[in-house]
Amino acid sequence: MRKLVLKLGALLGAVLLINACQDGDRTMSAQPAGVADLAAGGFSQEGFDDIQEMMETAITDGRISAGIAMVARDGKVAWLGTAGEMEPGIPMRGDAILPLASVGKMFTATAAMILYERGVISLDDPVSKYIPEFADVMVGVTDEDGATSFVAPETPITVYHLLTHTGGLTVTGDEFWAAWDTHTGNTTTTHFARALAAMPLYAQPGTQFRYGQTGASYEVLAAVIEIASGQTLETFMAENIFKPLDLEDSYFYLPDEKSERMPATYRRVDDVLQLDRARGEDFPRSTFFHGGGGVRSAPEDILRFARLFLEGGSVDGVRVLEAETIAMMMSDHLGEKAPERWKLRGLSWGFGAAVEYAEDDIGSGTPGKYGWVGGGFAKLWVDPKERLIAYFNFPMDPPGDNDLLGEFEERVDAAMMDSYKSP
Repeated sequence: MRKLVLKLGALLGAVLLINACQDGDRTMSAQPAGVADLAAGGFSQEGFDDIQEMMETAITDGRISAGIAMVARDGKVAWLGTAGEMEPGIPMRGDAILPLASVGKMFTATAAMILYERGVISLDDPVSKYIPEFADVMVGVTDEDGATSFVAPETPITVYHLLTHTGGLTVTGDEFWAAWDTHTGNTTTTHFARALAAMPLYAQPGTQFRYGQTGASYEVLAAVIEIASGQTLETFMAENIFKPLDLEDSYFYLPDEKSERMPATYRRVDDVLQLDRARGEDFPRSTFFHGGGGVRSAPEDILRFARLFLEGGSVDGVRVLEAETIAMMMSDHLGEKAPERWKLRGLSWGFGAAVEYAEDDIGSGTPGKYGWVGGGFAKLWVDPKERLIAYFNFPMDPPGDNDLLGEFEERVDAAMMDSYKSP
């Protein structure tokens, strides 16, 4: 029950954040593609070898069962590496399809902004316009004696608040988890959103950032998308993101004919990896499409999607969003509301992902890294200054290995011989 959310949701941990490798290839192998001359792309083979060694060592040490990593620059794959096995005796594939968990919020935010550009929704729209139960939500206020009273919100919860996790929604605690267990995988995003509307807000809308373990604001956002569009989130993304961008390996539920491309998933129990889901075993299909992280995808698709954020919303002549909208998504929307531990690292939240601004980036108009992590474990980031896209995923259920995600980012930086950034 509750572990299902951790399988599909995000761990709020360290952030900043194709060629197929067919069965029969050696178990631990790097699969370079795209940029034949790594030096021309500004990378060293030694740096990529270091990432490969990192994955192989993590497998030898029992930290993960398999891994896949990709680094791309200027829209071309510089390196794709795989390690481990899809299942015992079957090498990890370079076209493996893995759950993205909360990295999927980047897709959900993109879907919302498509509706925004079409004038179907406004960022200032009250959520109650789509889900009337939110018109009656109250804010819980606890005094110094521990007594709780309830007051009306000073401003309604809006679509913008959902995008930025600042709506004051209850996203943790026993009441939240009971609603999660009741609805996720069983009903619909709208049913779950209505359940959240019945809970008191923890803060006035727009005043605090709270992600929780699942980023549940994006489940409510998914309900808004479904109601406003008249389609399920799955259908809307398929018609407006997956198909236009030729994302042929991106789904909410993996079709049977591609099940062999989903590796087995493990869970660490008492420092030992134990099988949690066999190769090709997806979650049972339901009418609940997780806006907070239900997409699963393969590296080539992830590259094409991520290029939207490097190329101003258009990939190979196919426009999904306007450049101004992409810039809005990659902007700092928290300011002083960002968690203190984030501000110390120059991090904030955009739409769908975290954003990183170095001190010399402020006011430059060029965003720093944009990306997020998922509890799968997945990590994806886009670096506009370096024209870089990096992706790493390993098939684990929480508790996993956030440290390994951080190690990957460090090694990607170390692999760059030439930086596009100004000295």
